[in-house]
Amino acid sequence: MRRPSLARGLLIAALAAPALPAPALVSAQGQPAPVTGPLTYEAALDLATSRNLGLLAARGLRAIREAAIRAAGQRPNPDFTFDATRDTPHYAAIVGVPVEVGGKRQRRIDLAKEELTLADVDLRAELRLMRKELRQAFYSLVAADERVRLDESVLEIARRVREAAQARFETGAAPRLEVLQADLGVTRAETDLDVARSTRAAAQASLNNVLNLPPQQAVAVTGPLGDRTAAPTYDGALALAVASNVDLIRLDREIAVEQRRADLLRAERVPTPVFSIGGVFSSPGEFNAGLSAGVNVGVPIFSRNQGEIAQSIATTAQLRAVRDDTRRDVENSVFGTVAKIEAQRRQVDAFQQRLVPTATDLESLAEESYRAGRTSILAVLDAQRNLRDLRREALQVLLDLQFSLADLEEILGTGLP
Repeated sequence: MRRPSLARGLLIAALAAPALPAPALVSAQGQPAPVTGPLTYEAALDLATSRNLGLLAARGLRAIREAAIRAAGQRPNPDFTFDATRDTPHYAAIVGVPVEVGGKRQRRIDLAKEELTLADVDLRAELRLMRKELRQAFYSLVAADERVRLDESVLEIARRVREAAQARFETGAAPRLEVLQADLGVTRAETDLDVARSTRAAAQASLNNVLNLPPQQAVAVTGPLGDRTAAPTYDGALALAVASNVDLIRLDREIAVEQRRADLLRAERVPTPVFSIGGVFSSPGEFNAGLSAGVNVGVPIFSRNQGEIAQSIATTAQLRAVRDDTRRDVENSVFGTVAKIEAQRRQVDAFQQRLVPTATDLESLAEESYRAGRTSILAVLDAQRNLRDLRREALQVLLDLQFSLADLEEILGTGLP
């Protein structure tokens, strides 16, 4: 079983920085370059990481948050006042300059920087969604390919049985009813094959959506359906979830943002003095021009952000309670999903090691007995049906296992090692 490469790990870790599609992945017309050659899961993950539209949109959120930091660092503008009155002095021109004290500007910047981390969380959430969709779509396409090959083999067996029934009918060893029953088996196998091919087209469109490709573009995948099914134990999975679960990380960041907001509210209790300097003109009998200076300071008597600070403290307490609830939910989800994966893995082993091989032997024996004239065609058709159903169930169990692993990755917030 292949393990994730270091290069891919570094690529995923670098997602927090803004990025554009690599030039090699974009055609001359600005469209994503077509995919050539069969894709492994690792190759598909690398492609989706670099060109998935949801990830590209999520990266744009960081630029918005960075602009908010610049806005938070802006200083208040001075104001200019000009008065013309009939009183003396007749004219006055005054410039007022607000001077923020108490660390308000730095608190705004700290709050904006803390909110910037939410953009990284949004990116991780989008990556989590992409990873789940990719695993489901990739292995659904692998399963669809397996289903097509299975139905092709079933059709081949049905045609062999029809040939045997026709040969026995021509020699007088079997009635025409057996030929009609064999024809019915071939028709059903052909219909199942058509459905399997249509299902594959739908699975390919789902994968193309994750890879940012047109729905009609042909994509080939390679790798067994049972690939990448290793899962950590409950303790290992829980440790990963606590460290990387996106919901827990988001709540931690929201708590930190709320604490920064409370710091800003406390800093805003300090009034912002406005220092003014100007000139007064035309005061007949006294002076023609003179200087004026002053300071304007609000007195924080009635409003000192008491309500806003209390609201922020209550919000922080509520977020901590939500985090505790989310942590408990993660613990139970990890436990249930790991238990489900273990049960599905045992079910896969049962199909691969006992059920399907036994059904295959029974079908071969039934076909040989029919050719030798020792059994009826109904026994052959029944053995074929049992083999087909078991092989389909085995495929579905493997696909269900991959979907459960996708659920586990979603809970963990990271790919399985």
